[in-house]
Amino acid sequence: MNNIQNEEYYMGDDDAYEDSRDGEGEKMNTDFTKLELKPDHVNRPLWACADGRIFLETYSPLYKQAYDFLIAIAGQSQCTTFNDMIDFINASTANYGKIKLVLKKNRYFIESPFPEVMPVLKKLGNDGLISKARLYSDPYGGDGFTIGKTSGELEAGPWGLLNAAELAAAAQEKETHSFEIDPAQIVKQRCLPSELNYPMLEEYDFRNDNVNPDLDMELKPHAQPRPYQEKSLSKMFGNGRARSGIIVLPCGAGKSLVGVSAAARIKKSCLCLATNAVSVDQWAFQFKLWSTLRDDQICRFTSDSKERFRGNAGVVVTTYNMVAFGGKRSEESEKIIEEMRNREWGLLLMDGVHVVPAQMFRKVIGITKSHCKLGLTATLVREDEKITDLNFLIGPKLYEANWLDLVKGGFIANVQCAEVWCPMTKEFFAEYLKKENFKKKQV
Repeated sequence: MNNIQNEEYYMGDDDAYEDSRDGEGEKMNTDFTKLELKPDHVNRPLWACADGRIFLETYSPLYKQAYDFLIAIAGQSQCTTFNDMIDFINASTANYGKIKLVLKKNRYFIESPFPEVMPVLKKLGNDGLISKARLYSDPYGGDGFTIGKTSGELEAGPWGLLNAAELAAAAQEKETHSFEIDPAQIVKQRCLPSELNYPMLEEYDFRNDNVNPDLDMELKPHAQPRPYQEKSLSKMFGNGRARSGIIVLPCGAGKSLVGVSAAARIKKSCLCLATNAVSVDQWAFQFKLWSTLRDDQICRFTSDSKERFRGNAGVVVTTYNMVAFGGKRSEESEKIIEEMRNREWGLLLMDGVHVVPAQMFRKVIGITKSHCKLGLTATLVREDEKITDLNFLIGPKLYEANWLDLVKGGFIANVQCAEVWCPMTKEFFAEYLKKENFKKKQV
């Protein structure tokens, strides 16, 4: 990055930096080769430009950590200036991750392992809407907070593997403060950035769930997740609980193995939602291919196939439409849907979350009772611009793989991009340019 020639705001010194924050920087074709790097430039792999673009040095020792940070904030902001970018980072990191919504023994708790957040917990507990959903375990009064212990975070290294020091740090338990709530959805909505601005991470303490029956499920010996798949799973199971959220992997990178691996770790009943009947058959095959589940433990629910698993726990693979359908059903379908409504699912596995309308998501999540939600997609871009709805309904983006890294590692095929120009008739082009059709041009 020593030699950058582009049409940028000049940011060579502090005065230029201040000008760029005020939007008064002079736009010019600038050569940065003569600028002196700061003494600690080795620890600064990010180059933030005034037009909102960020360059990351892939050769930096801190590349992986910086990449994870950028993935966490990418797509969450609409920053147009350097000032907006800095303000967004400060605002997002101030409250994000401080509060967790934890499901333990089928009871929801608002929890925090940070002692400095106790005033925040008290603030949330005294909020008008949240206080109505709060449950007090002490019949004789008291502050209503429960003190407990939780495992440390298992933050994986560059390829998702933990060294001895990281394992030792994760083994240390932290003291947590929490209070119980019911229902949880009201509290989640109240804590959104648009309201109290304390977005919560949703976690499922599946190892201590003694209410829902266990599913006897393991990965087969030939199911060996690749390093980036292990890393994505470490983001979901970093502290011994199952964290709800979205994992983004390119086409051909093995999203199905990640989903099956997540179900095998939770070992509870799993409801897998696909976009169409063909995908349902593919997912049912993937569960048979990678896991030790028997055929009678995996069932499909489509218009042509209405199966039921035997026993207290199993896997159901169906489509979003089959669950959200509001019309008249056959007697057999109605019985299966009623069973799905009454069952508590350990994992709600959702494929293709970028193409399903947000309203259908709300209906599906409202119908089914799930402890953990995992969304899988190859691209987290929606035409209806309701990505923030997915963050609320499912959870934040947990991990996104860099497809260029996967190509270099030989995990996926080389990609060739080609631009194809298609002629348009005058009438079609006129409709295409209309303001009401502007959204279609973004496709």
